[in-house]
Amino acid sequence: MSRNNWFLFGFVLIKILLQYLVIDSGYELHRDEFLHLDQAHHLDWGYISVPPVTSWFSYLIYLLGYTEFWVKFIPAFLGALTIVIVWKTIEGFGGNLFALSLAAIGLIFSALVRLNMLFQPNSFDILAWTFILYSLVNFFKTEKTTWLYWMGVGFGFGFLNKYNVAFLAIGLFIGLLVTPERKIFKNHHLYGGLGVATLIALPNIWWQWTNDFPVIWHMRMLSRYQLVNINRLDFLTDQPTFFIGSLFIIIAGLISFFTQPHFKKYRFLFFTLIATLSIFIYFRAKAYYAIGLYPIYFSFGAIYLSQLLKDGKKRYLKPVALILPIGVFIAIAPLIFPISTPKTSNLYMRSTRIWD
Repeated sequence: MSRNNWFLFGFVLIKILLQYLVIDSGYELHRDEFLHLDQAHHLDWGYISVPPVTSWFSYLIYLLGYTEFWVKFIPAFLGALTIVIVWKTIEGFGGNLFALSLAAIGLIFSALVRLNMLFQPNSFDILAWTFILYSLVNFFKTEKTTWLYWMGVGFGFGFLNKYNVAFLAIGLFIGLLVTPERKIFKNHHLYGGLGVATLIALPNIWWQWTNDFPVIWHMRMLSRYQLVNINRLDFLTDQPTFFIGSLFIIIAGLISFFTQPHFKKYRFLFFTLIATLSIFIYFRAKAYYAIGLYPIYFSFGAIYLSQLLKDGKKRYLKPVALILPIGVFIAIAPLIFPISTPKTSNLYMRSTRIWD
């Protein structure tokens, strides 16, 4: 393998290993994990609360022996694949090893650890969003229409995993519409890709139809008893905390759309972020619903920072940029991860006055 691939392999191993290290053996599976695991015994094209993709992973876990190791491995592996997509995005732009490593470290030591810790639809949701945006980036970079069909595959399986992907579709529509990249709407291959997405999603749509659309009832209950209690301002202020140690990479990525001529054509991603967040805020969505938006921005931010820190005394900031996400993660890990026994965690929370 090339040097870059060896480094990627190492980061993937670190990512997967870290997912096991942040959970003490004294904790059992989360209640939602038991729900999704039971779906392996009731395979269907849909369920009241979720589409079918998670049940397929449940069945795979069942075939592999139904052990907790595999329950934790699946979301860890999906999280690792998200990092691989971002890595390949950077490689596609000719990014150097520093840019690749910066993005990988920023993603590994972030809130993705929290989501990839649990066997739920969220890990695949983030992977699907990242793949969709990756496909569009590649389309505008290469103008190869094949990427529009891959985008459709991403949307199709994203829909079969979590209906949340519909918000990304709306956000992308707005983001593309307000930029010169709106010309994509004249490309008939875009609609071919959307046709692929529809064909993939069709079994679940048919299931919803034959079962009187239980998703509508579920959304009503979710809105009435959960989302109604969500503060819109809290949704917005929670967003930076998901990547608190690597937020500077995302900010650099957003800036790069307006300062780097070769990134100008990807400015639609900036407006997609604004549009999707606005839609989530309007509907009082849970803050973590938006996490799938961010990984792709690490690609542009890491490349931009690698250029900014290339020469002069600024190059001495490179180690700081690499270490900062790790240091912040280590500092806050005891507060947000069950890395200690329940008794030890209880004592730590009380000693730090977290519960006061």
